[in-house]
Amino acid sequence: MNARLHLDIPLNGELVTAKGEVTLRNNSLFIKPLDSTLKNLSGKFSFINGDLQSEPLTASWFNQPLNVDFSTKEGAKAYQVAVNLNGNWQPAKTGVLPEAVNEALSGSVAWDGKVGIDLPYHAGATYNVEMNGDLNNVSSHLPSPLAKPAGEPLAVNVKVDGNLNSFELTGQAGADNHFNSRWLLGQKLTLDRAIWAADSKTLPPLPEQSGVELNMPPMNGAEWLALFQKGAAESVGGAASFPQHITLRTPMLSLGNQQWNNLSIVSQPTANGTLVEAQGREINATLAMRNNAPWLANIKYLYYNPSVAKTRGDSTPSSPFPTTERINFRGWPDAQIRCTECWFWGQKFGRIDSDITISGDTLTLTNGLIDTGFSRLTADGEWVNNPENERTSLKGKLRGQKIDAAAEFFGVTTPIRQSSFNVDYDLHWRKAPWQPDEATLNGIIHTQLGKGEITEINTGHAGQLLRLLSVDALMRKLRFDFRDTFGEGFYFDSIRSTAWIKDGVMHTDDTLVDGLEADIAMKGSVNLVRRDLNMEAVVAPEISATVGVAAAFAVNPIVGAAVFAASKVLGPLWSKVSILRYHISGPLDDPQINEVLRQPRKEKAQ
Repeated sequence: MNARLHLDIPLNGELVTAKGEVTLRNNSLFIKPLDSTLKNLSGKFSFINGDLQSEPLTASWFNQPLNVDFSTKEGAKAYQVAVNLNGNWQPAKTGVLPEAVNEALSGSVAWDGKVGIDLPYHAGATYNVEMNGDLNNVSSHLPSPLAKPAGEPLAVNVKVDGNLNSFELTGQAGADNHFNSRWLLGQKLTLDRAIWAADSKTLPPLPEQSGVELNMPPMNGAEWLALFQKGAAESVGGAASFPQHITLRTPMLSLGNQQWNNLSIVSQPTANGTLVEAQGREINATLAMRNNAPWLANIKYLYYNPSVAKTRGDSTPSSPFPTTERINFRGWPDAQIRCTECWFWGQKFGRIDSDITISGDTLTLTNGLIDTGFSRLTADGEWVNNPENERTSLKGKLRGQKIDAAAEFFGVTTPIRQSSFNVDYDLHWRKAPWQPDEATLNGIIHTQLGKGEITEINTGHAGQLLRLLSVDALMRKLRFDFRDTFGEGFYFDSIRSTAWIKDGVMHTDDTLVDGLEADIAMKGSVNLVRRDLNMEAVVAPEISATVGVAAAFAVNPIVGAAVFAASKVLGPLWSKVSILRYHISGPLDDPQINEVLRQPRKEKAQ
């Protein structure tokens, strides 16, 4: 830098006049309120006492070329500064945006600005800034509503009015997007409050409390999450401080393969973390993101019906997660979920509770509960999400007072009516929880049904449970062979069964139907992989002490004793037979039933 100074010092007592010019060559100018520096400042300005007038100056600001000129004037009440700026900047090269955002931007924006500063002689300062530009040449591949092709005009206007303590920054992007904000000047530039209003014609008022309000058009939440996962928010907050109270409103958010309508999300700090509230047509919930404690999700209402496109022709259940990539538990918090009314895939499930803990690649479930009001399912288990040794294990109980009401709640008609049910299960397999793999399925199931009736059985979803052991086919054969005895319904006092599963093959040797017309005892196996079975069934219309139990029930002594004990109280129902034995084999959907024994009823001596 060099300068020339000319002093005019009158000897008659008049004021001294100082004038001259200053030449700048690659100088730096630090702008303290913005914590930013103009580099390579070059050019000339002249002065007469306090009035300065520059020629066009050049500089580098935010790694971009800048043209600037300024003038000052000693006014009656204040020292006044006027600055004109213009440039043609590439947003992706300013160095202030996250790298993930830079990668989505290309092109340049031509802009110009005017700055006016008043420095009163007594104290204080005020300033105003107005900047205008057009993003016509900018191409943005950011998620909507920030996506934009090159060649599409988008005028931007920004205004600033402030003093030494704060300033208000307002403006608009295009005709329908307006923003309003207040910033505080202290040790660090701080955003006190702000609002962005899409689809608006006027400037929105500032929020009543500190925070940020975003009133956005429809958004693709998955695209925004992907952008954040690339680090789009990592450098935000370096040069400025932002409020933690954030409100997002949108008519539609696409996330998790579902559209969430009329959605409002509010995030605010608490003494022990952050509280997020979500309200919309499909959700009413809060999430307490607690420090050093499991996160707590209190869900009053949730309707989740994802539209997952089928890419395969098989019937493998789709993952509940929106990605097809392997799930990674890294960064997952422990969580407690309490849902009062939950709907999934269009089906109401009622109350759902669960406690989830994460340890490495293992997710552990405790206190799992699904209570529909007609049935109650409890579950504990774990999912080892190791690609070399993936494993799922679940155990719990299933209870209910009426099995038909519990099934009809899910839209399924069952042939078993008016029967209570009590099921204990302990199962594990070597795939994800939503992909029970028959070939690696192992475990045990205890089932007990109370008094009820087996009604007409069809070939639809209704008889799936009975078809598993071919009880439905057996009942149809009995009705055909003994139509005079069997009506449309088969009444029973109880059904009991223990089944154990080894590598996809289910075995049972104590399945017992304690019926009024007859008792049915079954043993054998069902191959869940090949979907075929090999069962033996014994039907006892009436048994007395004179019948050779061991001979009649050589299928299994334990079953024989159970059938005998249960049948002692039955009166004579059939007049012609006392023992029927069947062999059931073949595919589950079309089993073959062969009668291997029909023992006639012995008449009592007169």
